[in-house]
Amino acid sequence: MGVLEIPIAFQRIYKQYWEPAVEELGLQCFLVPTGFGKDKLEQALRELELMREWTKKNVTGSDQEYILMRIEGLEKGLPEAFDREDTILYVG
Repeated sequence: MGVLEIPIAFQRIYKQYWEPAVEELGLQCFLVPTGFGKDKLEQALRELELMREWTKKNVTGSDQEYILMRIEGLEKGLPEAFDREDTILYVG
């Protein structure tokens, strides 16, 4: 089994923005700590799109730029992370 860990954001950014967005939007894949397999990839990508829209409405300046950059990186990196069917990705 392959195990990977992917950081979402700096602690301050996570506490200030990701946590409230996860709660408000009811996201499941990006609760910390959590892990998911390839079967949740489509859900994770949908949740990232919701997070992008939330960020555009609720965050400004360099924090918004940073979060949108991380979302873009996750959208590109997540599909590649599941090069094996049994990979589990831990979000932290």
